[in-house]
Amino acid sequence: MTNILQTSIFPEETLHQSYNISSYNRLLSVVKDLASVRTIEEIIEIVRLAARDLTNADGVTFVLRDGECCHYVDENAIGPLWKGMRFPLRSCISGWAMLNKQAAVIEDIYQDTRIPLEAYKVTFVKSLVMVPIRIADPLGAIGAYWSTLHQATPEEIGLLEILTDTTAVAIANVQLFQKLTNQNALKDKFIAMLAHELRNPVAPISNGVQLLKLKVGETGAVGQTVLMMQHQIKHLSKLIDELLDVSSITYGKISLNVEKVNLVELVRQSLNDHAQAIKRSNLNVVQNLPNTPLWAYVDPTRFFQIFGNLLDNALKFSKPDGTIWVDLSFIPGENGSGSVAVLSVRDSGIGIEPTILPELFEPFTQADRSLDRSRGGLGLGLSVVKSLVELHGGNVEASSRGINLGAEFKVTLPVCEEITAWDNDPEIMEAAKKSLKILVIEDNDDSAITLQAVLEHFGHEVSIANNGILGVELARKLEPHVIICDIGLPEMDGFAVAQELSKDSKFNRSILIALTGYGSQEDRQLALQAGFKCHLTKPVDFEILTAEIDRYFDGVLSS
Repeated sequence: MTNILQTSIFPEETLHQSYNISSYNRLLSVVKDLASVRTIEEIIEIVRLAARDLTNADGVTFVLRDGECCHYVDENAIGPLWKGMRFPLRSCISGWAMLNKQAAVIEDIYQDTRIPLEAYKVTFVKSLVMVPIRIADPLGAIGAYWSTLHQATPEEIGLLEILTDTTAVAIANVQLFQKLTNQNALKDKFIAMLAHELRNPVAPISNGVQLLKLKVGETGAVGQTVLMMQHQIKHLSKLIDELLDVSSITYGKISLNVEKVNLVELVRQSLNDHAQAIKRSNLNVVQNLPNTPLWAYVDPTRFFQIFGNLLDNALKFSKPDGTIWVDLSFIPGENGSGSVAVLSVRDSGIGIEPTILPELFEPFTQADRSLDRSRGGLGLGLSVVKSLVELHGGNVEASSRGINLGAEFKVTLPVCEEITAWDNDPEIMEAAKKSLKILVIEDNDDSAITLQAVLEHFGHEVSIANNGILGVELARKLEPHVIICDIGLPEMDGFAVAQELSKDSKFNRSILIALTGYGSQEDRQLALQAGFKCHLTKPVDFEILTAEIDRYFDGVLSS
């Protein structure tokens, strides 16, 4: 940007003109301001003020070409000119400057046949200079006006020409920025819709696989095949989530639900969640965790995502019989403040090429650049990790001694200053397995039927409604303990269903769960605002679904 502006406003021939120091400094200020603008309105505001300062004129106008008309967009003058008005190109001096691709310098408007006198008689203007914006293909003009007869000096004309050149570059940059912004908005909309459309067919497949697992177990050829299918479905779901997360993080659409938590327990829980993947990869995990709690203010869900991505990365790039080292340590700050927790995930895997390290956390960057793409992935996991860590006020770094010498990722997070001894854990009582009345509101028959089958396997009584209106009617008739509702429903969407049911006091102790293909942070917030207790994305992991049900279990059954 800087080089473009400098080349544009300070061409070689103008460097030899003698401008006074104040004009030169004012120009530099305008260049600096225009380099960072993002809207045409900002450009107009800067230029209309600067043009008058640089020329000592009694008024200036900022004109944009609008088809075959000149639009006098804004002005800065001692009296009214033509702000907001449009004139045919061939009937005004700004149009003449644009059509002829040159400046119009007029000492006496009443002696120049190009001037439409009727339009000028009601103004203070006696003399003017009109300079087109972008000579090659004019898109507007800047006019300077004087209330007394005035012969514009070469310096005044030169300053206006430099200002119009600068303005042309700024407008081009704004147009490019707006084009990219629009394209990114369309891309985000496409990604969100793609994720939704992918989740819909994946959901019934996932439900069916989980039902098969419950029926046939995990042993034998069929059992092992079911486990493989379940693993691949989880991998596909993770890819969909990463696509949405990268898009949401880029545009600031992710917010954290921060709470005070023990990082030691979160790391242990995450390692337990990955136990099957670790066993399947035939890897050895060495843990080095503190014996006392390490408290920090983090979003637990996002922390699991951070550590999970790093652990998945280590699993992906490690060879069988390799080792992964997981270390969590506390580093005290100076004078009792600035203490941090350092989480390290190190592996004995294929390592990272030095040339890749600087760009490793950029979206779509992958350490595996082989033709066979045997390790898969979109190259988004580490980008998500970096963004989420930074949202928590921390940082992440990667290192490797070279190819086949492993890699290490270190996450540093601020921790609570008070590091207290770990009290005895409160006893956690598992809710008794009781049959619940559950209503599934889902227009995708495959998803609804397979979800019903799995829930009935656990002993629940399940009913189905295939649209929102029928769902509300059945809910009022059955008064279910749990209502699992899709968002994209025909006739009455899931948000409207939640809002309608939330008005009825009989559902105050019901669990209203959104189960949908729409999975952005904004979608989650809209679901909670509509009255859902929680928001889950398809395909749902039944351990997560049952955990959400258990979370509200006591409130549902007590009366």
